[in-house]
Amino acid sequence: MIGKIIGLGSYLPDKVVTNDDLSRIVDTSDEWICERTGIRERHISDHKVETTSYMAGVAAQRAVADAGIEADTIDLIVAASTTPDTVFPTIACSVQKAVGASESCGCFDVNSACPGWIAAFLTAQSFIESGRARRALVVGAETLSNYVDWTDRGTCILFGDGAGCAVLEASEGDPVRSIMRSSCVRGDCLYCASMKQPDRLDDEEFIKSTYFQMAGRDVFRFAVTEVPKIITDVLNEAGVSSDDIDWFILHQANARIIEATAKKLKMDLSKFPMSLQGTGNTSSASIPSLMDVMKRDGRLVKGQKIVTASFGAGLTWDAAYFEY
Repeated sequence: MIGKIIGLGSYLPDKVVTNDDLSRIVDTSDEWICERTGIRERHISDHKVETTSYMAGVAAQRAVADAGIEADTIDLIVAASTTPDTVFPTIACSVQKAVGASESCGCFDVNSACPGWIAAFLTAQSFIESGRARRALVVGAETLSNYVDWTDRGTCILFGDGAGCAVLEASEGDPVRSIMRSSCVRGDCLYCASMKQPDRLDDEEFIKSTYFQMAGRDVFRFAVTEVPKIITDVLNEAGVSSDDIDWFILHQANARIIEATAKKLKMDLSKFPMSLQGTGNTSSASIPSLMDVMKRDGRLVKGQKIVTASFGAGLTWDAAYFEY
């Protein structure tokens, strides 16, 4: 058995911050940001209301409604996030409450940075394949704006907040093919050293350690090298050609990275959908959110062959091939 996606849902905060808005805060411009990233705007949460758990819960409610299932039939919830609003209960437990799943539903979180949703998806697949779950929610949710240094134009232009969720159901079909890789030897180019602590807000060195630190050029070089490789490897493992793939749904971090990946794979860019123009980099939320948009506008239909791939802090990079 494999877990087929039967429902999708997503959530983006109402507040939109455009590139022009950022140009009033740091030395940048709409032209400069668009040229380097493809991003035009991003959604930023109201941190008092739109917490990571809240956004995850709404995305999950929408996915459950889209799937047309009863919440008490959900056996498992796996949530991915690098920016939880509480240490515990987990985001997955908060989602359980939000959707009204029963106490027999297992819940836990994973943290694998931007590839987190793929890691959660593969974990849920293992539960379904082993017969330990029949229906699962796989959530990616992030409040990245909590960890952005809004005086650093190299990072504040990149990130946005949001959540996405997929409902998986045990079905007959070919197994999901996947590869997961990591390299902490190269991890210094993208990291966040500390979690926010309210009683240390007057400690400047500590506050600095709670912001994302990124060597942009190093991350770019890593991504344009490793993402095409891992996609090629997962296709070889699955025994399918890149020409057979309907969609390459990649982590929505940077349009130039996606364009370079398409070029290296010698595939038309039209097979690489993008939503980052209006969302920015939402880390583990980006892939399920994009799939939800694609389903709603009619691009994503049953039977299509999909490759997902993502990269992020760790460094980590994952890829998976499956039929939608």
